[in-house]
Amino acid sequence: MGLELFTLPNGVRVALDPMPGLGTAALGVWQRVGARWENAQNNGVAHLFEHMAFKGAGARDARQFAEAIEAVGGIINAGTGYERTNYYARILAEHAPFALDMIADILFAPHWAPDELEKEKGVVAQERGEAYDAPDDHVFELHQSALYPDQPLGRPILGSAETLANVSLQSLIDFRDAHMTPERTVIAIAGAFDRDAFLETAQARFGALAAKPAIIAPPARAASGSAGEVRKLEQTHLVFSWPAPPAGDDRLYAARLMAEIFGGGMASRLFQEVRETRGLVYAIDSFLDTVEDDGRLVVYAGCSPGNAKAVAEIVVAELHRLADSGVRGDELARAKAVAQAQMLMGAEAPSARAEARAGQVFLRGRVFGFEEARTRIAAVTGEQIQAIARAALAGPACAAVLGPKAGHGALAAFHAN
Repeated sequence: MGLELFTLPNGVRVALDPMPGLGTAALGVWQRVGARWENAQNNGVAHLFEHMAFKGAGARDARQFAEAIEAVGGIINAGTGYERTNYYARILAEHAPFALDMIADILFAPHWAPDELEKEKGVVAQERGEAYDAPDDHVFELHQSALYPDQPLGRPILGSAETLANVSLQSLIDFRDAHMTPERTVIAIAGAFDRDAFLETAQARFGALAAKPAIIAPPARAASGSAGEVRKLEQTHLVFSWPAPPAGDDRLYAARLMAEIFGGGMASRLFQEVRETRGLVYAIDSFLDTVEDDGRLVVYAGCSPGNAKAVAEIVVAELHRLADSGVRGDELARAKAVAQAQMLMGAEAPSARAEARAGQVFLRGRVFGFEEARTRIAAVTGEQIQAIARAALAGPACAAVLGPKAGHGALAAFHAN
């Protein structure tokens, strides 16, 4: 038994990724739905829906639900993003069908009560407060709002007190019913499991899902802009971004290597120039952030307010240098080694593999082994990376600053170069 993509008669896809030598499995149900399908009035409903998942389901109340999964040594949780919501578990091999059955109860037979809904709104409010109190988190919200103004992608996944006040139990039911369809549902499992027993449970619990008209999310429209918030802090927190290939694009292999060379590790250009040579920051890194129809090359830095302007100027200058002069052979070789090592390290974790398989299905309609990815990484050329850098500089750039007013000159410095 090897890597396999099985499709139930109604269209629900099941990715099976056996890992010989293990005694446990990671599994989950991924749905192609999240904050991107919300409007301005119900912003936060997808995340609140996920929060209500563990208030009891099926024949169990909330306490019985928690006791049931822990009685077999399992862990169950959930998460919400802009484009996907997932419910996942880690469990002993023989209990994988049981865990999938519990997730199905969450989705199809939840216990929702008005008092529990109001209680959970309060919990989400505390979560929002925690994110606001963490400046290195909140600066990304500022950046997101400037990058995608007046769009679902620019609104916080957690919503606001005002928008969640509008959410009722009927709102949750309507949201679920609108988006719970076979083509938007992927079940994935990696590790040790009984294939036939798992597929039997998948069919029994998800085989009756009916197709519905597709709901199309608004397209991503990235804007060139800035956002700043003055706050009394010791550090200034900076986020800069430029266009990159979207999720599922083959150019992402080159883009990921570019991000690694640019600012991905201690040997990267930004770390060496901004931190080691000039001592302007404590932390700086670059990475890719992608959605289905858009992508961004993102840089985060934390520095003293007096250094913020210089950091912005150097970051932009280094990207221009990458676009103008390309990459050295040693940089490319090192980035490929890092990318392959990180991929293989993730391949040793069942949870990472299950999530990767779900992503492959949504973005490419198939599952493929890590050898294919390694081959694609090895084939990336310096010219391809240089082309990604040039395309980044040709599109809308966005920046956000959070911290003392003295650091906000970084915004003008970023857009001036």
